[in-house]
Amino acid sequence: MSDPYSDIEGIWNRYLSGDTFNAEREILALLDSQGIRIRQDDGELKQFTISKPTSITSGFALGLRYVKRDASQTEDHFTFEKGRAIECHYRGSLENKWPEYKDTHKQQVLFALVVDVQDSITSVNTVSLLTRT
Repeated sequence: MSDPYSDIEGIWNRYLSGDTFNAEREILALLDSQGIRIRQDDGELKQFTISKPTSITSGFALGLRYVKRDASQTEDHFTFEKGRAIECHYRGSLENKWPEYKDTHKQQVLFALVVDVQDSITSVNTVSLLTRT
């Protein structure tokens, strides 16, 4: 049986090691294997983020950032912890679990700045990937 935490950790480690693979496809396949479907009717998926929360030692947060029809952005979050099922967090509920994610679900990203960079942006504890659409 698949372990979602090990799967997302594998994607994280391969990405940071510079391994060439389609992280976007693997993330979507991982979510699909757990019965999680991406938004279809109220936004276009533009960015994936994988981050390590600072309030626990073994966990990951996955964010799917969408641009909605009104041009605002929103991010759906999924948490991965060792030995636990994926938890879905919508409408800012992630900040109740891990306070360091306060206001991230409505953060507005300037995609134009990211597009000018050839490689995906990686900051402290976070990897950001733009979709290939």
